[in-house]
Amino acid sequence: MSANKIEGYVRPPITEAVIGVTFADTIDNKTLATVSKQFARHYPAHQAVKGVEFHFDLTESDGKKPEAVARQSEVHGHKHSTLDMSEIVLALPTSLVVSQLSPYPSWDVFFKRFLRDWRIWKRSVKHRVIKRIGVRYINRIDIPVTGPIVEHELYLSVYPKVPELLSPLNAFAVQTISGFDDIMCRLTLNSALVESPVLHHRSVSLDLDIAREFEVPQKDKDIFELLESMRVKKNLVFESCITERARTELFRGVLHVK
Repeated sequence: MSANKIEGYVRPPITEAVIGVTFADTIDNKTLATVSKQFARHYPAHQAVKGVEFHFDLTESDGKKPEAVARQSEVHGHKHSTLDMSEIVLALPTSLVVSQLSPYPSWDVFFKRFLRDWRIWKRSVKHRVIKRIGVRYINRIDIPVTGPIVEHELYLSVYPKVPELLSPLNAFAVQTISGFDDIMCRLTLNSALVESPVLHHRSVSLDLDIAREFEVPQKDKDIFELLESMRVKKNLVFESCITERARTELFRGVLHVK
């Protein structure tokens, strides 16, 4: 089965796709304000993001034992979005986050927007050491309720196994953490029952977060290649977490395979 098949589904279950880049050093407010103005050309809606950052100093002074001295400073970030709120970019003191809400267009469209925003970011922020690169996809699987018991295992291969005494489940949450040695990334998978916005359905979230936090590439070419590899792994993981019944009944087969 194609690793990219998910992007050809007529009704992809993706509610949010995210590419995030985290940096080793904090970016000052003036630089963030500059890049925010550049993002405004593509994202007319703007919202200031404010927070508090704490610093602890354990320096030894005048032969005295070091004491924890806390310093507090206000940090600023910027959230930009399109008017329909489907496309979002966050310029934060330690990270750049590009997000796509439903309807998800395709990886090609989403990645092209990331490339554009990455170039805008680098023109203002310049080179910064990257300490984490991640790709996250949040899916919502809407399962029809046709009887008193909803059999999640007919649609998903990720679900808790419990004694018969505890069945049927009214709620559940599953988390797994695993790795891909070939691309030196860690996968965090979270799945849980969530409130369904669809009448006569039960919804299950399938949240896939793939990230690399050591030997992180610093050159654009290597960064882009890693993101592409993450995308391929993400698709493989998703396909392994659903059944053929989910593909044909819930996502209406495939429109085309990329």
